[in-house]
Amino acid sequence: MPKYDGPAADGAAGEAGIGFAEERRPDTTLAAQRLDANRQLRRQRQVERICDLGPRVVFELLDELNRHHGLGDDLDQRLARYAGLDPLTLAAIGGDRFARLPIHMVAAS
Repeated sequence: MPKYDGPAADGAAGEAGIGFAEERRPDTTLAAQRLDANRQLRRQRQVERICDLGPRVVFELLDELNRHHGLGDDLDQRLARYAGLDPLTLAAIGGDRFARLPIHMVAAS
């Protein structure tokens, strides 16, 4: 019996509903998750730097977002909710800082 291999076989298998065509493709869902995770870490570090610049810079950023995206009342309600948080309670549960960056072992060659 002939052995079918290569792109034509993959395409035919995919059309027939057999899963190996998908197995050879990169997992775009995993790639998207990694991209989102990297974006979130980058935003966290940028927010840390922005907060170090003081409340005026944070206000200017929020005001700019409001002007460009028309956040209005929604922004005001969210700001009121966050402003009502108790800083001591937040610090006690670790909610006032981001998690540390993960550390990865690198094998020496």
